[in-house]
Amino acid sequence: MRIDTALDSVWPAELRTDRLLLRPVTPEDADLVRELLTDERVRAYLGGPAPHERVASRQAAYPATAGAWAVVRVADDQAVGLASIGPDHRCEGRAEVSFQLLPSAWGHGLGREAVSAIVSWWTAVVPGGGPVVAVTQAENIRSRRLLESAGMVLVDELDEHGARQCLYTPGGDEDDSDLRWVRLIASRRDEVERRRGAQARATAAGQRLPEDLAVLTADELAQLCPARHGGYGRICAHAANHTPDLHLGRAPDGAWIAWLTSRAP
Repeated sequence: MRIDTALDSVWPAELRTDRLLLRPVTPEDADLVRELLTDERVRAYLGGPAPHERVASRQAAYPATAGAWAVVRVADDQAVGLASIGPDHRCEGRAEVSFQLLPSAWGHGLGREAVSAIVSWWTAVVPGGGPVVAVTQAENIRSRRLLESAGMVLVDELDEHGARQCLYTPGGDEDDSDLRWVRLIASRRDEVERRRGAQARATAAGQRLPEDLAVLTADELAQLCPARHGGYGRICAHAANHTPDLHLGRAPDGAWIAWLTSRAP
């Protein structure tokens, strides 16, 4: 089942924990959205404060988005953050959970409580929802510790938005189905990217590339596509003006790979 279809079947939903109420975002949360999207500390690992146009767009979109909650502190009825779950754009059939809290709410375990509630709800309530992941920048130690304290484990790393990212999924023993599912998808992606790489190397453009990209001069490298996408984060070896959807590069073990940027393989 598609993630958005699964969400629509159970939305709207409210989640309650000992200290939090997660309720659907409303237009009255516009100030909260603006504060989160423009705070330098909140946005330190999210590309920096968002411009006015982006803020306005998100203020309009959140109330209409299934899976988007305002995180409300029960003790004083204050909305202190946003949390969401929705389709993971990297891999069809996988859900991604995300969260942002105001700095005033940091350090009290509220983020952990919110993430745990969402993962538990998704697993227990959403029919055919599939596995859940969370992605955070490798340098964002606070966020990584939060996810790990919520019982999530690191299963993959990838380069995205110009930085190294860590992909987490709910942990468990070696028989945990979600963990095995993520590993299976990673294995399948590797196989597909290697097959595409061999096919791309057989083309005229691929054959013009040297076997060892390290021998290219700085001027020659400048002629290549500047993209550094995909789980391997390798330089794209195609010419700068090639069709941008498919990129050709090298895996860490030296094998040629090719990866898509528009959708998961």
